[in-house]
Amino acid sequence: MKKIYSIILALFIIFAIIFFYKTSEANKNFDPESFIKTSNDYSYQINRDIYGVPHIYGASDKDTAFGFGFAQTEDDYKNIELVIKMARGELSDLNISFSSLADLFKLISGTGDIMTSISAIEGIELDYLIKFLNSAEVALSLKETVDQETLEYLQGYSDGINYWAALNPNKVDKSLFPTTVDDLLVGMVFRMPLFYGLDRHIEELINLMSDSNKELAVENELSDNQLVASIKSYFKPSGSNAFAVAKSRSSNDETMLVINSHQPLTGPVAWYEAHIKSDDGLNIMGGTFPGSPFIHVGFNEHLGWGATVNQPDLADIYELNINPENENQYLLDGTWKDLKVTKQVFKVKLFGPFSISYPIDMYFSDHGPVMKDGLKAYALRYVGMSDADQATAWLKMNKAKNITEWEDALKMQQIGSLNFVYADKEDNILFVHNMKSPKRSNDYDWKNILPGDASNLIWNDYYSYDEIPKILNPKSGYIYSTNQSPFFVTGIDDNLNEEDFPVSMGFQSRITNRAHRAFELLDNDKNISWEKLDEYKHDNKYSFNSRQYKFLQKIFEFDFKDDVRLETAQKFLQNWNLGTDSENLQAAFGVCVLGPEWLAEIKREPQPDPIKIFKDCIVEFEVNFNRLDIRWSEVSFLERGNKILPVQGGPDVLRAIYSPRSENGILKAVAGDGLYAYVNWDKLGKQQSFSIHQFGSSSTVEDSPHYHDQMELFVNEELKETFFN
Repeated sequence: MKKIYSIILALFIIFAIIFFYKTSEANKNFDPESFIKTSNDYSYQINRDIYGVPHIYGASDKDTAFGFGFAQTEDDYKNIELVIKMARGELSDLNISFSSLADLFKLISGTGDIMTSISAIEGIELDYLIKFLNSAEVALSLKETVDQETLEYLQGYSDGINYWAALNPNKVDKSLFPTTVDDLLVGMVFRMPLFYGLDRHIEELINLMSDSNKELAVENELSDNQLVASIKSYFKPSGSNAFAVAKSRSSNDETMLVINSHQPLTGPVAWYEAHIKSDDGLNIMGGTFPGSPFIHVGFNEHLGWGATVNQPDLADIYELNINPENENQYLLDGTWKDLKVTKQVFKVKLFGPFSISYPIDMYFSDHGPVMKDGLKAYALRYVGMSDADQATAWLKMNKAKNITEWEDALKMQQIGSLNFVYADKEDNILFVHNMKSPKRSNDYDWKNILPGDASNLIWNDYYSYDEIPKILNPKSGYIYSTNQSPFFVTGIDDNLNEEDFPVSMGFQSRITNRAHRAFELLDNDKNISWEKLDEYKHDNKYSFNSRQYKFLQKIFEFDFKDDVRLETAQKFLQNWNLGTDSENLQAAFGVCVLGPEWLAEIKREPQPDPIKIFKDCIVEFEVNFNRLDIRWSEVSFLERGNKILPVQGGPDVLRAIYSPRSENGILKAVAGDGLYAYVNWDKLGKQQSFSIHQFGSSSTVEDSPHYHDQMELFVNEELKETFFN
């Protein structure tokens, strides 16, 4: 055994020496002087308000993009670096150990399998996924179709990132630079499908492969969904809200918009606030993600929009028949066709400047990427696999001056999913269940695994923007979106009829608690004021019509047969008013009971046993607190650095706060309400806007005064000026 370890160690040293030269060569690309020289080509200003939020002005859109890239990198270099590595498939960071090195050398030598060794290398899960989906080839092969103005804008943004790196060479990973337009395009192609739930289909693929080989299922770490867990650790949107109210429903002749998308509070998809403006017509403020050159939810002087995650059926899995005489062929329309085989190269960082590379074969059929093990193979087809021009669509939305221009961006069908709630100064309000829905044959059940030998099942056409669910200016005068069914978004008489749309579109049917509460609050208020809309946005209760309350009723109706301890807890829970306000004495215990039900629902798993959950929570509270009646403010917190503050709200309430369970019962928020904004236009078209961020504008710079300077306002449910004007 010692001899084997010695051989492995020797091989490691040899590989390190060989690849040190390559790494050193790569670092030669880091040329601060050239980056600084390039900065002279741009005319821009970055002005920060009292909260550190950047307001960026440029002579042209490209100039503004340069300043935007610089400002965002200044505030959040750590996540910018992460998304660049993600786009390049270079997140891998090896924990040095004999076992993981052994796995790695098996891969390099061709004697190992990426599927059985993947868990040995930290970060390789997403590297594997981006290469499995072939995101880089898709983006770069279609780059020539992207509008030249958009490419110039992206170039400006990437140059801004490079300029900050040039001024801060000791803070960056020099091997990453220069960042390029290609990095941005690939990142957008890769990330969009993850928002509509592509991870579910990846999970299904992995389970199918494991089921096909029981021996592999025992050995394969991916059978435990390591890959899916990694996806969700980076991309875990847990819900979102958006509301629009027309003048006809308002108490003061105003058009009002609430933008309230929920995301993780930190990481590569946490919200960052910015205002970008140019002499070319760009003037937009709102939220974006690290490494994204556009505002994804926000407003300009003419209009605004919020976005919520939707999850229609936009992907399919096909079972392929593999040729027993040639494992690289599959049957299609009675003919054996060759799988396309590409050799994807994985770069694994060891430590410091040392990294090694190794190739892995990836397979593609006419359907899409293929996961294959011998004669067992499944192909994945998904929306977004041939779209590379999201950037132009977002830029058009950012620059739109009216509803026609804004919708024109969506008509490009480059943004594959997301619900949008729109409002403008002309008093238009609009709900769009945005989806690039494939046209599928009605002869098959598209919820099941499809036969891969018939080309007529490989869809290539899509329903147009005009054919997807939309509601413009409903008579009710209000719209809400809270990740629910697109057929329950406004007054009852104004909702669309699901039967008017093809079944194969695969709409989600869930109704969230937030949807019930939004409907109850908005529908009962015939004259909605600005102050009331703020109150509704911060509502922290569960509805008596909600799925959650029905779960509690099973506990209320259960006969505990004179068990005084359980009956006392049952009565205590029955006295809960379903709120999660700070002084609420039942909220902590109630959320403990409802938490597993909510998790099962978002994972599309069977509902857990409410009685078991109830009993488990009693034990948990007896151990941690020695009582059930503990105030919510003693349990629920928002933490940042050395600051920790109690926060109201809970899972799937309109004041959405998502916190993982802990051993000591203390909950610390990781997702939910973050950056949100209010916009209104009065009867004369004059605009007002306010916003708040859960922490501050400095995302990862801990010694910045803006690292957590908005926390008190946030937990007190107060907003700040946007200084948009």
